[in-house]
Amino acid sequence: MIDNDTKEAHALAIGKIAMAWNEYHELLGNLFASLFTKSHYTTTLAIWHCLDNDRTQRKLLHAAAETYLHFNKRGLEELLWLLNKTDTLLSQQRNIGIHAPLNALMEIDGTQTLLPVPGPGNRNAKQLDGLNVLKEYAHYEQQIKKMKDFAFGIRFKLTLGKGTDDPWPDRPKFSARPPS
Repeated sequence: MIDNDTKEAHALAIGKIAMAWNEYHELLGNLFASLFTKSHYTTTLAIWHCLDNDRTQRKLLHAAAETYLHFNKRGLEELLWLLNKTDTLLSQQRNIGIHAPLNALMEIDGTQTLLPVPGPGNRNAKQLDGLNVLKEYAHYEQQIKKMKDFAFGIRFKLTLGKGTDDPWPDRPKFSARPPS
């Protein structure tokens, strides 16, 4: 049986990934609604929230961006870059962090660890095999938070900052693994 402190540290780290993702994805919904007129903001958010999965919501945002941002090349480029990175890296890291099964291991010296269970076909656990799971979780959370900040900057440039001299936000740097 795993000690409570170890279990709670992992539960907290997984919860932080989930919370960061939810905050980020809610901001994407607001960005989607911001592409339309203010009078349709509530309606477009209702449309966003009626969809059952995040990837479909991002596809909706992609389609709306291509339709409504054709006049704003930079805005479209930045938003499509964000969606591409989200689909190819961040969603994968989020899924690994949330869905990889863990199992307790008691070392000879009595220390306890939770390790991924990369059984047959479990691709999420295989991605964590041999790695410091808590360090990976913290990395995933930070990557999501960086993208949320970037999304907030894009939303500003497409709404309140439209037509101002305020610069576009810098694209964040991402990595598959945390720094050594």
